[in-house]
Amino acid sequence: MISAFDRTLKLGVSLSVIDWLTFNIVFLLSYYLSWFPFLNWEGNFLTYFITSNIAYIIALQFVTISLHHRWAQPAKVLSNTSRTSLIFIVLYTSFLGMFSDVRIPDAVSSLFLAAIIFVATSVERLVLRTYIIHRRTSGRDSVKTIILGTGSMSQKVADVMTNDWNGYNLLGYFSRLGDQAIVNSTTGEAIPRLGDKDDIIDYLERNHVDELYISEVPGGTVSFKELMQICDKNMIRAYYVPSTVYGEFRKAKVKEFGNIYVLSQYDEPLRDVRNRIEKRLFDIFVSLLFLCTIFPFVLIIVYIVSKITMPGPLFFKQKRTGYDGRDFWCYKFRSMKVNKDSDTVQAVKNDPRVTKWGALMRHTNIDELPQFINVLKGDMSLVGPRPHMLAHTDYYSELISDYMIRHYVKPGITGWAQTHGERGETKTVEDMRRRVEKDIWYIEHWSFWLDIQIMIKTVTDAIHGDDKAY
Repeated sequence: MISAFDRTLKLGVSLSVIDWLTFNIVFLLSYYLSWFPFLNWEGNFLTYFITSNIAYIIALQFVTISLHHRWAQPAKVLSNTSRTSLIFIVLYTSFLGMFSDVRIPDAVSSLFLAAIIFVATSVERLVLRTYIIHRRTSGRDSVKTIILGTGSMSQKVADVMTNDWNGYNLLGYFSRLGDQAIVNSTTGEAIPRLGDKDDIIDYLERNHVDELYISEVPGGTVSFKELMQICDKNMIRAYYVPSTVYGEFRKAKVKEFGNIYVLSQYDEPLRDVRNRIEKRLFDIFVSLLFLCTIFPFVLIIVYIVSKITMPGPLFFKQKRTGYDGRDFWCYKFRSMKVNKDSDTVQAVKNDPRVTKWGALMRHTNIDELPQFINVLKGDMSLVGPRPHMLAHTDYYSELISDYMIRHYVKPGITGWAQTHGERGETKTVEDMRRRVEKDIWYIEHWSFWLDIQIMIKTVTDAIHGDDKAY
């Protein structure tokens, strides 16, 4: 009998093969059909074909194809697809530079090819996801599970399992007589209580179960060690659902520590080397593209207007706190009159130091554009917590206990906090506390797709103007 785990693994492999075939069909069509605009292929086809496949396979190693994962949602599918497409195009164009028998596509061609691949593979993956949903809602590919214990965490586990899309078959739960019941939150019906906690060993021996979720220690005549041995003997995957870490440990994450496992207080996706490489590659690609295309024109316009409207240097640089609490020089177009308080006093509404031209630049974020140089250098990222001046770091780190957590990642040109109302002057400590909370939320929930959303929101805010940009 094939286990649920093996069925899921087999499904994952099948999806990877279909994904690879879809990519190659799209790539071959883009090469052979003349109606694709912008794609001017010149050179050895075999070099293009082999290089593209190597680049795509490597890109897939950075991003999991999550269609068969029971918690995958459409937004996650599209996020992973966009990440794969962009990583592919960066690797592909880089690899082509090693060969003399092909033409390296320009920026427009590269982005167009990435867009074609993104659209085609997104459609393919969403269609496959619909097929998987149909399989699971019809009872195929289901995982038989039971829960040991009751309470709020057991109910949360049951809420996930009773969603048909997830493909779980919740057989019931074991608890002490009189404990709080577990219900199906969709139908309101009670989940079957299979017996007292002492009865679980006999049940596991006599029935086929794929997974056991434990929210309470067994107690009574059953030891935890005995329960684990029974699970091992019957090839049941056991998961412990901690109930004490929520609140104090925010998004707790399991970490291997020697031969034991510990819970970290914060979940940091950017601790994963693959995520960091992916984010850095995207930073380099976008910053280079911007600095080589749009920035020269902006620089000329800002230079001319600045020289006419205010004396002094074009650029303003200031030491700010960056990744891991290290200082770096942050670059901006100068928007204020030259003044001695620039390193200690924050800009306020109707600040007399800000010139009329400077106010316009600040309102539209133009003054921040030189920070693409910081991104290319590696001091900053496109998206992240905004870097603060050293005086503010010293001040607020003494008043807000988790203030320095925001330096777990590189600072950004824009960030989650700035696109969600926390921009401009911080008049009170509570203002800064809210900003820090949003910065930490970003660190814990980082994803490539989240970065894209923040960048799009930043551009739309710049077009419409932001009342807090002063």
